[in-house]
Amino acid sequence: MEKHSHFLEGVFFGALVGGILALLYAPFSGKETREKIKKLADDNKELIEDTKDKTENLIHKTKDAIEAGFEKISSMIQEKSKKK
Repeated sequence: MEKHSHFLEGVFFGALVGGILALLYAPFSGKETREKIKKLADDNKELIEDTKDKTENLIHKTKDAIEAGFEKISSMIQEKSKKK
């Protein structure tokens, strides 16, 4: 338990230091950065939508494969228990 506590403290401290350094060394103001991100998103809307659709499809396929695997394991366990 002690190791987990130190790990989480390290993660928190690292995130804090990283955030501060990002603010200090950011090449643009927040407003400029948000405008650039919005323009980038607008320019790549089709790519973003395509990527979103492919990701959702992959998630559904993965979920289906996991469910099929659990069903197979469950039937194997039932078969083993019947044989005993």
